[in-house]
Order: sequence, then structure tokens, then C-alpha cells
Amino acid sequence: MKKLLFSLCIAAFTVALMLCSFAAETVIYENDFSDPTTLGDFKQYSFEWKIKDGGLYYTGNKTNSSANFGHILYNGYTDLTDYTVEVDYMNVQTAGGVIFRADLEKADETSNGYYGYHAFIANDANKGAFGCPDAAGAWKNNINVGAAGDVKIGSNIHIKVTVKGNDINVVMTNIDTGRTVYTYNYTVGSSENDGGSWQKGTFGFRIRDNYTKNAVNSANTAYFDNLKVTAVEKVEVDDSETSPEIVADYIDTSSLIPVYTNNFEKFSDIADFKQYRGTWATYNGRLYLSAASGSQSYILYAGDEEITKLTDYVIDVDMYNTQTQGGAIIRSDLANVTGKTDDGIMGYMGFISNDGKFGAIGAGLADGKWLSGNIEVSESAIVAPGSDIHLQLAVKGNVVQLTITEQGTGKILWKHAEVNELWKEGTFGLRLRGSTSNGMSNITTACFDNLVVSKFGEPVAKEKVEVKMTIGSLTAYVNGEAKTLDAAPLIRQNRTMLPVRFLADAFGAKVEWDGETSTATLISDEATIVIVIYESRMTVNGVTVPLDSPAVIQNNRTYLPVRAIAEALGANVAWDAETSTAILTK
Repeated sequence: MKKLLFSLCIAAFTVALMLCSFAAETVIYENDFSDPTTLGDFKQYSFEWKIKDGGLYYTGNKTNSSANFGHILYNGYTDLTDYTVEVDYMNVQTAGGVIFRADLEKADETSNGYYGYHAFIANDANKGAFGCPDAAGAWKNNINVGAAGDVKIGSNIHIKVTVKGNDINVVMTNIDTGRTVYTYNYTVGSSENDGGSWQKGTFGFRIRDNYTKNAVNSANTAYFDNLKVTAVEKVEVDDSETSPEIVADYIDTSSLIPVYTNNFEKFSDIADFKQYRGTWATYNGRLYLSAASGSQSYILYAGDEEITKLTDYVIDVDMYNTQTQGGAIIRSDLANVTGKTDDGIMGYMGFISNDGKFGAIGAGLADGKWLSGNIEVSESAIVAPGSDIHLQLAVKGNVVQLTITEQGTGKILWKHAEVNELWKEGTFGLRLRGSTSNGMSNITTACFDNLVVSKFGEPVAKEKVEVKMTIGSLTAYVNGEAKTLDAAPLIRQNRTMLPVRFLADAFGAKVEWDGETSTATLISDEATIVIVIYESRMTVNGVTVPLDSPAVIQNNRTYLPVRAIAEALGANVAWDAETSTAILTK
């Protein structure tokens, strides 16, 4: 398990402390619709909705006169993939049910404008069905319709939908009789009526306004209750024929001793480098690839023999105006590099991918070919072409680690450490792809500067920090010193919520807040964590980490699940039941 060590802070932020035990399932969102203010968690389309008498009702008041259906979508999620939605559809009149994997950004006021999948009771209220609109919001036909069964006008139906990867399972049960009224298993994209093949998105509900054949109207009659959304956990696969990914504890680079620096001020600054499959030059104090004779060009340090045979060390370098693939090389076997192939670096490389968006760690093999599949690639895009970034590539023992940060802010865009024993020692260098078929080119555009190569020094001991906060008290203690909080810790839905505004100073971190996207980015020397309000996951150094409950806003305060945060902090969490006090130590 990686040690994701970083310090947490945020103005007006609070943290949810999961106490005593962990639930067997990860709850993304729950709502029994007893609180009318939670209607604000949803965005309404075509018709107005209302929470009353402990249920979510469709009122029948139209916002789009041409729509026959109204839908409502949870407005906190945009990229959920694998999850389960359960809800009670009460007093059924006509068509209505659950929406999932809905494209919140594309959703509109048209009858089918939710752009996702829909598991529902059919128009005549006597059977279950499943379908979806296409990418243009048009309904082709149902993907599946069940047989008439134990459901009728006025029935109360429990709907459960589970979606994982390309597999969807729908089960509908009559709450009053306990009988299953509809089951269906579906593989995404396998039906000609699946015009969207929806892969991710939020959840919600949909009800038909009225159905003249039944002489019914759903307004203020049919309603939803007892909503619960849970994450579908990933399953670890034991495959003896493949080598499992071996991640590692992060390498501590807090104490380094420079052994080589280069600011590329003049052409003679690269006299100690060998150039392969291209021509490199310095210009205006930076290092450029001026011409390429291969698809990939690289430059390796060949000066001081002792430095060319380093084992455990770190490269720091700034990279400007990223375009396509480029990055730093470490532990390159200089004696065997011939330059006959694009991938003949004979060492490890930390880099930006060919499309200029992803972070990656890879390696050249002894035969001059590239390691199949890379060592690791970031789960999502971390930069855009034209970005200015800082690369730190470290090797220690059998661990290779890449940290990519944003120049200026120091924000960590991606960080990964992994065990790999391919290369033991060697020199360092830089590599750039010349150009790609889509027109991106690094030649005379992307460049490097401020190269520093360092050995490891003795780690600097850090002062222990202990924070104590008590439920209902505005006084907290940092290493025994009393501090005044602007909001007292509280308990919400069996979760202990801790205000942590002052933890910024205690743990030496800083925070960025994007109000437009409701995103908090917490930055320390060790890591960066990005949290979106109402999301069931966060990213830590570009790696997605599930949350046991989403970040929420209550009384103008933002609350976070502290167990996941504390683990990422490297902090220990204890609970004193007698005094209702949470204790965080780091």
C-alpha cells in the first residue's frame, strides 16, 4: 500500500470521521426524502419535482410544454461508472423508474434528454422494461420489455440496478408481495437499440406525465423513496500467468545532495552529452531538439564517469511548452546505447504521453525495443499540450518513481512509485518525440531547463503534530496548544464531522478552491489531493481513490470523509468515546 503522505487544509473545510467500524459497502449517496432542502442535490428537467411527506414527488408543473416525461438527475456526479442504485417507486400510475450513467453535462429538457440508461415500469404499469435514448436524445425502441406480472396501477415497486463495466443487472420487486416482477441482464452495446452505449454518469429518476390509455396521472401521486447508491467494488483477479502490478512506498526525496546541475545557458553546456537520432541545441537558456533523424531523439550525459554509473539518485528538470511525448531518462546503460533504435535508451523514462496529456513511466529494453505496456500510465489526462511542468524522476533500490508537478503552483499532477528491477545503474538524459501524425511536434517548441541531478541525503526529521477536536466544542488543541475554531465538530447521519480549517497551519499545506466546479485541491510537499463536492472518489497524485462517503456542503461548510483523507495524510485517527474527541496524529 502506498504511503500517500501529505498535509490537509482548506478554508471553511471540515472532515467526516468514520468511527468505530467500516461499513461493508461504500455508500455514495442516501436520501429518504424526509428533508425538503435535499431537493437542491438534484437538477430538474421538463417538469417540477417536490419533496413532501417523506417522498420525492413529480408535481406535473411543466417547464417544457412539449415534454411527456419529466426527469431529475443528481447534480454531484459526472463520471460514476460502477455502482448500484436502489429506490422504491411508490403508488405506480404509469411509466417511471431509475436513470443511471446519465450525461449530466448534456442533459436537457426534452422527454428523453437524460442521455443514459433507464430501468422502469412500462406505460401500462403492468411490467418492467429497460432502454435508453441515443446520443442525439432520440428513443429508438426499448432494449427489453418484460412479461406482465405482479405489478399494477397503485403497486409499490423496489428497483435495483447494478452496473459494472459493460454488465448491467436490473431487478424489480413488488414491495407488498415480495415477488420479483422483472429481471434483466444486459451487456452494454449489444442491442441495436442501444444508441448511446453509455459508460459513465450520474443517476436520477423519470416519470411519465400521464397515460390516457390508463386514464391515470402521476402528478402528486406516484413518488420515489429510500434512495441508496453504493459503489461496486473492484475485484482483485489472481492470474498466475501474469505478473501482478507491484506498487511501492513513495521514495523520500525531501533531503537531496546535488551532484550535477545545468541551466543550458550556452552551447558548450551540452558538450558532455551524447546525442542520438537527432540534433540538440541550447537557445535563450534552454535545451531544444532542433532536428530529428528518428521518431524519438535522446541526449545522454557522458561526462564524469562516476556520475554515469550512479545507482540511487534523482533527476529534477523543468519542461516547457509540452507538445507530444517527452521526458527524463535515468539509469541508462551508456556503454550499450547505440542509437540505432528510437527506444534504445537502455534505462527508465518518466514522461508525458504521445498525445501530450498523460503521465507515464516506461523503459527501453536491452534489445533496443520499448517495454510492452509501459510500467505505469496515469488513469486520466493530467496536462494539455502547451503546458509548463516539472519532472522529478527518482530511483532507489528496486523502486522507480515519477512526480509531475505544475510549474508556478507546485501542484502535483501525478505521482507514482513502483517496483521494477530492469535497470540497476546508469547515466541520465532527456528525450523528445519529433512529431506525430496529428501535427504535434516537439522540434524547436518543447524545451528543458534547470536540470539537477542529486544523491540522497539523510532524511530531515519532522515534528510530530497532534490535533484534538471534541464534538460541540469550539476549542481544539494542536500539540497541546488551545486554538479557537469557527465551527464546532458535529455528528451528521452517524458520521462525526470535524472542522479542519486550522489544520492548514498545523500540517503545513495550502489549498486551491474552484467555485465553478466545486473542486478543492489540497497541496503539500508530498502530494496533491483533488476532491469534487458530491463525488464518491478523490484523486491523490493523479491516482483515483474511492471515498467511503462523498464530500458534501452543509450550513456553508464543506465536509469530507476523514478516514480516506487521514490515510492519505499519513495521519493516525483515534476516538475517545468518553469525551467524544477525535485525535489526529502525524
